[in-house]
Amino acid sequence: MLQTLERTATFDARMLLPGDREALLALCGAGGLPQLPRQALNGALADGRLLGDFGGGDTLQAAAALLPLYDEGVLPASLRAAGYGADGQGAVLTPPLLAEHYTQLRQFLRTALRLATTRYASYHVWAVQPLDTQDLPHCEDLCAQYLSAGLTLRAVRPMAGANMMVFSARGLPHWREPYRHLHLADPALPRMLERGYAVADFGWGPRGMELVLRAAS
Repeated sequence: MLQTLERTATFDARMLLPGDREALLALCGAGGLPQLPRQALNGALADGRLLGDFGGGDTLQAAAALLPLYDEGVLPASLRAAGYGADGQGAVLTPPLLAEHYTQLRQFLRTALRLATTRYASYHVWAVQPLDTQDLPHCEDLCAQYLSAGLTLRAVRPMAGANMMVFSARGLPHWREPYRHLHLADPALPRMLERGYAVADFGWGPRGMELVLRAAS
């Protein structure tokens, strides 16, 4: 199905088709997409599970998979085992693979979020991104892009071979006063998220990114 989701001079995100296979392989190389090995790309293309941005040209600039939670891949299975969509209903957006100097990540995530919430309107949609405290500035930038795109940070926990930030497509049900500010690498963050707090916004301070925790219910 050919469906352009958003188009400007520099942003052209749509569901990828089998005819986009060569462009996808050129972006992925031998490794495939994050959390989607190369041998699974053909099936994902055929099933309409891949979103890509050609950036207004002929070369694929970004790609990510939108996997149903009932899929037996490592990432959906890890989410189910952790209690996210244990019934197999809903979907997860894998970390996107980006070309060098790609600057449209926020728009790409927003497009993916619109697509996912339309396709899985009555179910939950999650997104994940690895947290590498050895490369904290890069992770802070990625987290800021995810939050700015409208996703909510709900957990930080090991899964699918990495320490993952788990984002929800659902915002906080009510606007509440900030409870606490924490940094992304603060060891208290995973515990606070497990206790029912979530992060929907952030700021910047002398020590870098400051996450604003609020009660999630």
